[in-house]
Amino acid sequence: MRVMETGSFGYIAIVVTVVAALVILANYSLGPRYDPREPPVIQQKVPHIGHFIGLLQYGLRYFELLSAKHRLPVFTLQTLGRKVYVVNSPDLISAVQKNAKAFSFYPFVGFVAPRIFDAGDEANAIINDNIDGEKGQWGLIPDTSAGTHMALAPSSSLDSMTRTMLTKLEEFMKPLEASSVGIELNLYRWIRTAFTAARTEAVYGPKNPFNSNPELEETFWEFESDITMLLLGIAPSITARKGYNARKKFVAAMNEYFENDGPDTGSDLIKARSAANKRYGAKQHGARFELGNLIGVLANATPTFFWILLHIYSRPALLADLRAGIASATESTTGDTTMQTIIISRLKDHCPLLLSTYQETLRLQTHNSTSRWVTKDTLLADQYLLKAGNIIQMPGYPVHTLSSVWGSDVESFNPSRFLKLEKKSKEKAQKQHPASFRSFGGGATLCPGRHFAAAEICAAAAMMVMRFDLEPAGNGGVWTIPDWKHGKVASAVPPPDRDVKVRVRMRKGMEDVKWRFGFEGSVSKFEVFAG
Repeated sequence: MRVMETGSFGYIAIVVTVVAALVILANYSLGPRYDPREPPVIQQKVPHIGHFIGLLQYGLRYFELLSAKHRLPVFTLQTLGRKVYVVNSPDLISAVQKNAKAFSFYPFVGFVAPRIFDAGDEANAIINDNIDGEKGQWGLIPDTSAGTHMALAPSSSLDSMTRTMLTKLEEFMKPLEASSVGIELNLYRWIRTAFTAARTEAVYGPKNPFNSNPELEETFWEFESDITMLLLGIAPSITARKGYNARKKFVAAMNEYFENDGPDTGSDLIKARSAANKRYGAKQHGARFELGNLIGVLANATPTFFWILLHIYSRPALLADLRAGIASATESTTGDTTMQTIIISRLKDHCPLLLSTYQETLRLQTHNSTSRWVTKDTLLADQYLLKAGNIIQMPGYPVHTLSSVWGSDVESFNPSRFLKLEKKSKEKAQKQHPASFRSFGGGATLCPGRHFAAAEICAAAAMMVMRFDLEPAGNGGVWTIPDWKHGKVASAVPPPDRDVKVRVRMRKGMEDVKWRFGFEGSVSKFEVFAG
């Protein structure tokens, strides 16, 4: 879950946003002259390099800070040898997304892939061959993208992945029942371990290397933590030593997975990716390519589940309402023990508040930016000239906090917001602007993993809510919500800047009740707002 861009290689769009801009800008000297037809320029305190310094200091948050200060639909950052056009208007974002030839995502893939994969010239040539599909529906990127979209669309294939993920996740929930007085744990760390195991199991199947090599969890997250420096490419073996070494360990483990025909018993997603690698002579590079794919698989779902649990459990009224709604999607059978089965396919209709809570969590916790490269001089919306060779950034949070779109309480967490928007849209026969919700990107690069993320996170949250009470461990039992970790570029939904210690115990009166997921019907049809 990111914003994850199109296809498995497109998952690395998450990390493209700031770092690509920094590296590209750093390779040039003074910037080109400003054309008055371009969007207004935001002046910088330090000539030529002020914005560059701001991006280094704040990362993606720099776009958010400037957007909040100037409140412009689009503006220009002019620094070094490139301009960055920052687009904050849903109408203008739609205009960008509709003109995929003039505003292309693919140059970023070709730029970033060598730094992520470190796979060599042969692999890079394969990646770049017809990367944008302009010559027809062939090539590693177009074929991988098509296979990814097919595997992650609501279907029996995605149902199987969701079932595997949730079944594996149950292995981590079961031990939480062990103590009558509850178990103290660091919430984010527990989620990170559980989601790493469960999501990789869903993708890689019975030969999942994360099962046979438990240390791969720490290996991947060490790699993820150093992505910024790896992408900058300045002596990465020194400046990003942990990530550099972690990549080597991960590639070795994934090579063994592919050599043992792991994809043959894995999900349709890994089968599609493996088949595309073989088709285009990239089989030997498959292990490295999985680094990009895992960013999409792990980097966003993990923190999203953390944030939704925090938002729910810190609001007693919301917790009670959700329990009432989820109960109506639950079947009870009695015998020697009482068995409660949460029917996942019923959650959307029986407890729409849960899906609304999930989307509201994404609205406030998304701090991403989607990128485009201007391939030719183009007049955006017949108003703003965007000149070839420059970069477009479309940060999500400024759009998510537009009061004209989301209402006067835009800064507050309102779990019913999306229920009200849906009702309003039906009554007025007018839908919410599709580009006003940026958590899954939009246009041709709309995240293919959005259905998987919604289904598993809503189902997992439902199980936690019905089964356990969570309370802060220490701090007088008062919830304190941490800030998000600034500077992270590998995730659209950043992790917290600190962990939260909680006490988990079985709900009172439920100590003798057994719980399980029910998989009747399709479990992957969780439609979320996206454009």
